[in-house]
Amino acid sequence: ARVAMPVDIDLPLIAVVGAQSTGKSSVLESIVGRDFLPRGAGIVTRRPLILQLHHLKEGEDYARFVHQGEKDYFDFEKVRAEIEAETDRVAGKNKSVSREPIILKIFSQNVLDLTLVDLPGLTK
Repeated sequence: ARVAMPVDIDLPLIAVVGAQSTGKSSVLESIVGRDFLPRGAGIVTRRPLILQLHHLKEGEDYARFVHQGEKDYFDFEKVRAEIEAETDRVAGKNKSVSREPIILKIFSQNVLDLTLVDLPGLTK
């Protein structure tokens, strides 16, 4: 399926939307079964994160960022660090928000083929 974004997104798709610091990222981590998203006070998700989950029949869990090509991550702490670094690269370190998404593919025996979208929180 095609969505009006600069990337093809496989359906089904679930997007989490809500106020800042209400646990949207934690819900996605529960679905994936891994801790890999940045944490902290204030606004943490500053770019949309498109998580493309791919079910593996066998093998070790790994992740791959579209912006890095074929580089595989088996350590999910390094996935968290790369999300933070890529966010700072595009949105800056001053807590600005960017519309440009980070696209992360996760391959695991514990997920269904599904696309999840983590959006920055809404503020008043």
